[in-house]
Amino acid sequence: MTDKIIGSTKQQHSDDVEREVILKIPNLDIAQLRFLVFHPDIDPKVKQENSAKLLELIKENEMGPYYKLICAETGTAMDEALFEDLKKANEKRLKEMDDEIADAEQNLGTFNDLLNSVQLLCEIIVANELSTYLPSLLIVLFAGESEVRQAYLRKSEYFCKIGDKDAAVSSFRQTYEKTVGIGYRIDLIFNLIRLGLFFLDHQLINANIAKAKDLMEQGGDWERKNRLRSYEGLYKMSIREMKGAAALFLEAVPTFGSYELMTYEQLVFYTVISAVYALERPDLRAKVIRCNEIQEQLSGGGENSDLVPVKQYLEAFYGCRYDELFLVLAKLESERLKFDRYLAPHYNFYSRMMRLKAYQQFLTPYKTVRLDMMAKDFGVSKEFIDKELHRLIAAGQLHCKIDAVRGIIIMNHPDTKNHLYRSVIKDGDILLNRIQKLARVINA
Repeated sequence: MTDKIIGSTKQQHSDDVEREVILKIPNLDIAQLRFLVFHPDIDPKVKQENSAKLLELIKENEMGPYYKLICAETGTAMDEALFEDLKKANEKRLKEMDDEIADAEQNLGTFNDLLNSVQLLCEIIVANELSTYLPSLLIVLFAGESEVRQAYLRKSEYFCKIGDKDAAVSSFRQTYEKTVGIGYRIDLIFNLIRLGLFFLDHQLINANIAKAKDLMEQGGDWERKNRLRSYEGLYKMSIREMKGAAALFLEAVPTFGSYELMTYEQLVFYTVISAVYALERPDLRAKVIRCNEIQEQLSGGGENSDLVPVKQYLEAFYGCRYDELFLVLAKLESERLKFDRYLAPHYNFYSRMMRLKAYQQFLTPYKTVRLDMMAKDFGVSKEFIDKELHRLIAAGQLHCKIDAVRGIIIMNHPDTKNHLYRSVIKDGDILLNRIQKLARVINA
């Protein structure tokens, strides 16, 4: 029995070493592929290729529950023969895992019967100063619990792999209860966050990010804290919190290691997109333009030259080349943002806000600007600029007015100091009134 436990402990150590490379479970590339397959604006030929890839990955990963979910959500006819094959494969594998769990728990029960003997032996070793044997016995002491935890973890990851969200969440919670170490518990929470990102379940993601932060305060290591930045940044970007996402991505760039989430090239893409939106010019220069890691990736152009438009976009905005900026922004919108499942719900909003930011950057140095000159600098018609500015002025997003007779834009720069002064005076008056009321109540 002891030999078996020691053998399983060695296997456990080997498993833990291998787990330093985080498995892509669930594979987020499959979720992106599914998004592209059912995108209404995708090219029919590309859609057909992606459909074939998606079906192949479903077969390869035995994703019976996920296949059923996709067919139900999209109204696609299900291949009954394929589904039955996947279902049988799932049932067979789950039965094997249940047997592993039962065997591990049975071994743990037998192991607990030996616990008193092992503890007595430890006392004898300490009393006789044979401490060199103590580490081996301590390994034996905890081997049973580790074997059970590993069995539950394999089952949880399998549910995750085949796309059965509810079963995976339930199984991971069981595994969490069997797990003692803070580091291992944080890894389980990361699994749940990835599962939430796979299905874009915001409630699941948000709850587990909060739990991961609590565990980090109890003793999370540097590597896991760095990984959490990438996870939280991706989530914030998916819910349109671009400022928070930019800050987290910029912290993650120098020491990125979350390849189970995205590639380094994707991280740089998301960092530039969110930073250009969120940062002021001095911060953009210091944190992005002068960031060696980002510039190295942008200069290389990325795989298939995917980062070339991103580099042009960053340089056009910072260099105030507004006609080029509008062209590159339109290209990014139609080729990248629209077909990224995290950014697709926000691409119209992002494009509008970046145009607003460009207008603000252009108009800020001036008191008056000719409308036709502004239209020329942006490479658009005078009518387009006039319509855009009217909409933004009416919404209170631009502080200026248009003199249609003279064809000029008159800036009305807000006086922030006076506004702050008036705000302090107003708040002070309210506070004094409340203090006076409280004094009258006390004196009465």
